[in-house]
Amino acid sequence: MNVNKLVLAVGILTAGLAQAQDEGSVVKKERIERDKGIFVGGGVSIAAGSNLGDYSTGINFEGGFNVRVNRVFSVGGSLSYLQFAYDPEVLTNDPSGGTDFPPDFYFDTTAPVVDEGYFLTLNGGDVSIFSLAANLKFNFVPVKDNSVVSVYAFAKPFVAMANVSALTGYAEYYYFDGSDWVTDPTYDGSGSYESATSITGGIFLGPGLEINPAKPVSIFLQASFGYTFPLEVVSTRSYGNDWNTDLLNNNFPLYSVGFSSINFAAGISFNID
Repeated sequence: MNVNKLVLAVGILTAGLAQAQDEGSVVKKERIERDKGIFVGGGVSIAAGSNLGDYSTGINFEGGFNVRVNRVFSVGGSLSYLQFAYDPEVLTNDPSGGTDFPPDFYFDTTAPVVDEGYFLTLNGGDVSIFSLAANLKFNFVPVKDNSVVSVYAFAKPFVAMANVSALTGYAEYYYFDGSDWVTDPTYDGSGSYESATSITGGIFLGPGLEINPAKPVSIFLQASFGYTFPLEVVSTRSYGNDWNTDLLNNNFPLYSVGFSSINFAAGISFNID
């Protein structure tokens, strides 16, 4: 009887070890040989939305790392830089409330006849956003050591330091002399704002495509929608065209808005085990 019990115990132990070995193989298959990567990339950005200040296109750069938790999910971190230069064309191309005057002309909207006003010229006001993000990456198809292409989605919540560069403005006075519009420098005005920095946050979301994701070097292409919590930027479109209530506003032309962008980037990743 004791011998039978011993044989039974050995059989149970052997089966258990065999099962453990099988599980070990399964777990090993969930990982790939090179499961860590360091990447850099960059591209162009486009301001998205109807009122994101007086900005149109910009640039973006990013560098960071990823660690594969398994063949589907990766985590990591990154530093990124997003920059938009103030673009006067955004204002110029924006209709001025249905009037016959350009949008950079400010006048007394209560006057029965518009016979005087100010043309505004701005310089500076560029927006720079430095962000520290947590990277969450999901591959739609599990990555293998011999994968050629990988399609993925990512989310990058971030904290950021946003800066608006120093800004100057010059308002040139014009009046109608009965036959034409002429200038009078006596009534010209000017103003300036110092560079300002604030702490904010936001998130990047988007899809991407990676070529040779498990090789020592891989290449990726991706697009993202980025949203930054409200920050003060140059936004003349947040005001009207009245010099009494808008041009003379102490905070003009700065306005606090949520800043959204659509970003396109390409980059390279160096993958190690």
